[in-house]
Amino acid sequence: MQTPLASPRIITVDVLRGFALFGILLAHMIFWYSAGPLPGELFNKYKDIGSQVMPVINDIFISGKFFAFFSFLFGLSFYLQMQSMEKRNDNFVLRYAWRITLLGLIGVVHHAFWRGDILSIYAPLGFLLLPMRKWNNRIILVLGILFALNVPGKLIEVVKLLSTAPTPPPPGNGPPPDFEAAGKAYLTMMQQPYWWPLFKANLINFPDKFKFQLDSGRIFVTFGFFLLGMYTGRKNWFETPDSSRPVFKKILRTSSWLGLGCLLAGLSLIAANSFLKLGWEQKPVMGFIFSIFYDTLSASLVCLYVSGISLLLYRPKWQKRLYPLASVGKMALSCYLTQTLLGLGLYYGVGLGFVGQTAPWLNWLIALAFFVLQVVLCKWWLKNFRYGPFEWLWRSATFFQWYPLKRK
Repeated sequence: MQTPLASPRIITVDVLRGFALFGILLAHMIFWYSAGPLPGELFNKYKDIGSQVMPVINDIFISGKFFAFFSFLFGLSFYLQMQSMEKRNDNFVLRYAWRITLLGLIGVVHHAFWRGDILSIYAPLGFLLLPMRKWNNRIILVLGILFALNVPGKLIEVVKLLSTAPTPPPPGNGPPPDFEAAGKAYLTMMQQPYWWPLFKANLINFPDKFKFQLDSGRIFVTFGFFLLGMYTGRKNWFETPDSSRPVFKKILRTSSWLGLGCLLAGLSLIAANSFLKLGWEQKPVMGFIFSIFYDTLSASLVCLYVSGISLLLYRPKWQKRLYPLASVGKMALSCYLTQTLLGLGLYYGVGLGFVGQTAPWLNWLIALAFFVLQVVLCKWWLKNFRYGPFEWLWRSATFFQWYPLKRK
């Protein structure tokens, strides 16, 4: 019987997937698995040091990083699937188009439960990879870097800054009134105890999801990391670990220094604005400059995480520590969806309704405990079954046949 961890390449990629899922869980759990604004009173009541420090750690190292990390792995998987299907003389374009359509349908259903779903964003962007799969490597790399740094989003912001005279936000340190109103409305939706109003509100919000993706630049970042993942697949960096080691070291050094520089620059802006009372939060241009540092920091950290974990897997001690993540990575879709069940069950009115009642540091402890449970259950599952439950359904629907699920 083939073990779940059979190929060195698959181990590395699946370990990365497992780590990405852990980061995604932390990012969602810290603020009660919300996928929208929440009123400031929910955050202000937690004054303990853990609840003050954890959000800062989240903002710097986690929030906005792991959706990009997962996007990188999606692009890499696209290339690996293309290789596999072409070796079998399968019609890759039609098969992939159908597979990505199914992913989009899963995403829409998932969005009905929880509007933070990312699969419904991946599906339409995934179609764009098809015409680009035969483009020159250099073009793919350059476009990937530009999009991952949110350069298109920044150009749109520049046009807006130059063509309009934006109204400055009201004075004070709190959020604007319209944000507070939206937060209270979203909290009310989270707290109501019935499924149908939840589904209805989330589905009505579906167009706003894409507006947020465009306004925030996340849709550009996602596509950029799609391209970078496809590029690394073309370069066989995960299939030829010995020759790729110097490349990972170079990426690690570059991303570390670039990320550190952006972090120090951003913290310096915050400190100067706070101590000198410069009022920069009222000036859109300063917000634009800060966002450049933040987006570059986020992209640098994704590269640091990918290269750093890949390098750690060269060391036997770290292999033993990190290999358990591979089982989660092999069941990425199932684990991602069951994490949503945890969030709904704990924090929403259709479950226990604990939104705002647990401190951020406690939410992270719950996330850690749940992820450890996922690791244990995934390891057990893959000893007895060939695929995760949702992976099996997705694969069977892709190829129009029921694949054997249970191992002999």
